Amino acid sequence: MPLRFDDLPRQFASRFDRDSFPTVIESINRETAGRERDGEFDHLIAYALQSDQFTSEPKIEPAQSAREYVQFGAIPAAVERRLTGFLKAVTTPDDNIRLKYFSRLLAPDQRNVPTLDYEYERVMRFLYQKEFRGVKDAYETRGHSTDTQVAANYAVWNALAVIKASSPATKIRKILIVGPGLDFAPRTELVDVFRPQSFQPYAVADAVLGLHLAQGEDLQIDCVDINKRVIDFIDTFAVGNRLLHLYSEPGVADYNAYFAAIGHSIGVSAKGMKTRELPASFLQRSIVVNAKAAASVHAVRLNIVTERLEESYDLVVATNVLLYFNAKELSLALTNIAKMLPAGGYFVHNDLRPVMEADGDALQMPAVAARTVLIAQGQRAPLYDSFSICRKR
Repeated sequence: MPLRFDDLPRQFASRFDRDSFPTVIESINRETAGRERDGEFDHLIAYALQSDQFTSEPKIEPAQSAREYVQFGAIPAAVERRLTGFLKAVTTPDDNIRLKYFSRLLAPDQRNVPTLDYEYERVMRFLYQKEFRGVKDAYETRGHSTDTQVAANYAVWNALAVIKASSPATKIRKILIVGPGLDFAPRTELVDVFRPQSFQPYAVADAVLGLHLAQGEDLQIDCVDINKRVIDFIDTFAVGNRLLHLYSEPGVADYNAYFAAIGHSIGVSAKGMKTRELPASFLQRSIVVNAKAAASVHAVRLNIVTERLEESYDLVVATNVLLYFNAKELSLALTNIAKMLPAGGYFVHNDLRPVMEADGDALQMPAVAARTVLIAQGQRAPLYDSFSICRKR
């Protein structure tokens, strides 16, 4: 269902003009398509710099490459070698799923170094601004990414545990996940020994079942995403081997315990099945998701900023999504989310910008709890995530 001007609360309506509102929606949809295209090329560059599936050249960390590119004003020789090897590999991708996709993404008349050089330079300029200049709103113009990791679900599990503890009688039957993601070619920590996977729908199912917030026979999880690759994975997962490979760098004890328990409520260990191994520095588990849990998850292509489903949900989850929206886009996305929540419904997200609290109040969807959780610490900077729980009045 497309978002209409009359859907907006009074506080938001003043930010837009009624007569030009349809034009605003059309403009956002066009811009979204362009940002999705940029996001796909962001993934291509991340893959070209990090994958060891097509070259023996050393991996290149993207942020460090961005600093080197900006400091010296030219594409480093090591990057040139990797891009050359990548362009050769996409001409004969064989059964490599990612190379096949990138081969289709690069039209035949675009398979040349200048085009790839342009994309590399665009991505590096953004990374430099984000990582070394500290531009706070960098994500509001970044290409839309499908990046996802198992660790991203730890904060969601903590949020659901808080809901269970504060309201033990809560029953969740219908869940909406906005932007579940796919680990196609993330900017950091690329793991491409497995096929691309989406973790969040199944991690959320496992969490609500394990916390006794839901019962398997009643559970329905709908996912919306702008990216067709994400939709295709979820649509085919239930009719395939339902094998999910979970991997993560180790973290603090609580996080490691969370990782060790994922999947117990939705499937069984794939121990004994032939699966590829990661280096010993990774936590790794593989599970076979049971047919009922897999069949409970569905997906549809949808832009949450400009449209919504004609459904009502007990729980909406949106993590690492809302930060891509500027203030106006955010108000539209939250309006759509609020329209799909009945009184008492929960909204869990990890965007702690002050505007989130103000807009949530305007939509009768105030924050009732928020926390920051530690995932890992050590030689690198500590890794944290956050969650906010909003409840519809």
